[in-house]
Amino acid sequence: MSEVDQVSDDDRQQASEKNLNKMWKFARNFAEKSGSYLHPQEEITEFLVIGLAKHIDDYGRPLCPCNFYEDKAEEVKESTWICPCEEMQRWKYCH
Repeated sequence: MSEVDQVSDDDRQQASEKNLNKMWKFARNFAEKSGSYLHPQEEITEFLVIGLAKHIDDYGRPLCPCNFYEDKAEEVKESTWICPCEEMQRWKYCH
């Protein structure tokens, strides 16, 4: 496996503790119930969780942080990329 940057306290402070905890619980429960898996490198999952939590803080919904959006507020309205996004639900695969 390739080396991944370590998650720092500055990274974690991008999102509220409440939503970080909420997204960790969500990710673990979704993986267990859906038969999917969290990434074997926990740092990758943690960066994803931070992004989801930050989007909840900013937009009220866990918009997938793995994609580029011209207008995140509009994407939230569409719900296509709200976690678990359509790809995740269909193929049990996260970016």
